[in-house]
Amino acid sequence: MAQTAATQSKILVEAGTNELEIITFYLQWLDPVSGKSTKTFYGINAAKVRELVAMPEKITETPDSPHCVDGVFLLRDRTIPLTDLCRWFDYQPDRSEEALAKWVVVVAEINGKSFGFTTHGVDKVHRVSWTKILSPPAILADNQSITGICLMDDQVIQMVDFEKITAAIDPSMDLQNAPAHATMQQSGDDRDKLVVIAEDSSTIRHQLQLTLEQAGLKVIIHNDGQAAWEYLERLRQEGTVTKKVLAVITDIEMPRMDGHHLCLKIKEQAAYQNIPVILFSSMISDGLRNKGETVGADDQVTKPELNTLFDRLQACLDKRKN
Repeated sequence: MAQTAATQSKILVEAGTNELEIITFYLQWLDPVSGKSTKTFYGINAAKVRELVAMPEKITETPDSPHCVDGVFLLRDRTIPLTDLCRWFDYQPDRSEEALAKWVVVVAEINGKSFGFTTHGVDKVHRVSWTKILSPPAILADNQSITGICLMDDQVIQMVDFEKITAAIDPSMDLQNAPAHATMQQSGDDRDKLVVIAEDSSTIRHQLQLTLEQAGLKVIIHNDGQAAWEYLERLRQEGTVTKKVLAVITDIEMPRMDGHHLCLKIKEQAAYQNIPVILFSSMISDGLRNKGETVGADDQVTKPELNTLFDRLQACLDKRKN
């Protein structure tokens, strides 16, 4: 993984390139009808991966755990929850001696917490453009925790929604709503303006919209950064963007165009200079925060702190008036 870490560091200074590194892995499972062993390939953004470790010899079971959680294991001075991805996807794993010898735990950092995910083998590291990652059919995204699909080396790679998985196994990872009584302090000129949201998770899109509308804001939702950018450009060409847009809230990881690239494009266009952009993502960490600063983000908020997002949006709007 030393080479991967070096490449990650290179990407960090190339802010706004709309590229990422993907570590691909596979799950090896048995077909319930034929019993044939089959491999399905998945991907994770390398920026989330802290390390790859062998399957721990000792796993401590935890009471009342979700069905896909095997327990916790010790990794140096940390206690890491271990999730069986094969069980999450309702596969029957191939437990042959040959298959078991290749099992690897991917240790990832999501919203500042460490999680272990059991995979049946790590394949390759790819550097790709977000334009090559397409949104999955809705039935896959909603039911199977997939956020994107791309083709690499003639293999279909499914990007896993690790945020959805961790929210299901750790209630503290779910979005925290803003206080029910909270309302935005808007001037008369701002009351009819829209908050533009770019977010690929249908669950988070719904919760963002509900919370912001309860606070008296109007919102418009887009599934990825490309759709949000095309919307803004239509308004700019009409000459109405400053009259209609209050702020932009964007995720970072999204098919077609990521949040860093979207933010950079907005900040490079003079017509958008008074529109604050907030990055709202599980990838706001000490190691990646400088990338958001490089592309000119007005603020960066870690999921799942929706109440913090609400306050920080108000602060950005107040700062714009001063």
